[in-house]
Amino acid sequence: MSKELYILGAGSVGGYLAYNLSGISSDYKIAGFFDDDPAKKNSTVFGYPVLGGVDDLLTLKDVSVVIGIAFPSVKARLYEKLKQNSSIEYPSLIAGNAWISANCKIGKGVIIYPGCSINYNTSIGDFVVMNMNCAIGHDCTIGDFTSLAPSVSLGGRTSIGSLTEMGIATATKQGVKIGSSTVLGGNSMVIADIPDHVTAVGVPARIIK
Repeated sequence: MSKELYILGAGSVGGYLAYNLSGISSDYKIAGFFDDDPAKKNSTVFGYPVLGGVDDLLTLKDVSVVIGIAFPSVKARLYEKLKQNSSIEYPSLIAGNAWISANCKIGKGVIIYPGCSINYNTSIGDFVVMNMNCAIGHDCTIGDFTSLAPSVSLGGRTSIGSLTEMGIATATKQGVKIGSSTVLGGNSMVIADIPDHVTAVGVPARIIK
């Protein structure tokens, strides 16, 4: 029997899950959304009701929740609040046609879209969102709450910190280290290490902020 799953965040990631969960996992069925946007309260979004905000979600016991949000800092802030309720389970939802090699580690609350490929010895942290058609090389590390936009390609042994955003079609050469709370602009090519708390863009990627 399928468990009820609540989606926190009635935006684009939540919409993807609402329309496609049946092709991702037969273990869960969507019971509704929670979202702090007052304009969405008591409405129907993507075919499911918005049942309240995060404070309302905290009142439920022994429930399964997916944080359907791509923005790293927002995901982290919401999870800090949700930790008040230790009975919440955070399943990882991986598209059926994603390829994940043996000997990979996937954390909790991870969302992996269709077409992604993850090679061996790779570690994916908690609450990572990996959008369509990302290609992750061997021995990579991706930190908690980090989000990869569509078609990100990581060379082998790339390391990405927590709370980082990788823009559409960003790529790295092998062995590059990218810091935490950093933003890489779309179509950037990273050929050298990038520190924490910066924004970098271009080919090759250069720090602009």
